[in-house]
Amino acid sequence: MSYTNFQFNPEVITPVDDLQYSPLDGKYRTAYMVAVSLVYLVLMAAALLLLCLDSVWYCVAMEILLAAAFIINMAILPKAVVYKGYAFREHDLSYRSGIIFPKTITVPYVKVQQVSVKQNPVTKLFGLYTVGIVNGAQEMSMISIPGLTRETAEMIKAWLTDKLRTGHD
Repeated sequence: MSYTNFQFNPEVITPVDDLQYSPLDGKYRTAYMVAVSLVYLVLMAAALLLLCLDSVWYCVAMEILLAAAFIINMAILPKAVVYKGYAFREHDLSYRSGIIFPKTITVPYVKVQQVSVKQNPVTKLFGLYTVGIVNGAQEMSMISIPGLTRETAEMIKAWLTDKLRTGHD
């Protein structure tokens, strides 16, 4: 196996922010909204339990705060889903997320240790999958690319598994 060590000019290297990111499946937005709604529903039900403690004002205040947070979350969520994406390059993969606190994670294929395809109960209803990528990095040991069709998830898993098997060429 021969390796090269070409010198690159930093001005001609494509920054990670300028990559053409593949979007998540369109059904992911709905699935994500359902999952977030379920979480808020559980939190609001838990706040109602405060009534059992004769704390009407605490309960009302908690419900108002949760309702406001829910509305804000639902307003931001569609933009957050559109921003999420993944990109594969010759030697690494990148995943970006977050519109308030944007984050891009780039992992060289040589650091990938395990690849899995999974679902949770909500994404299963929508026929969506998540590819989990365990890497050898200290800080971020797992990357999850959600909102993928079965075909896309299996293709990504096959691609990364082949990279693992062939020595990350």
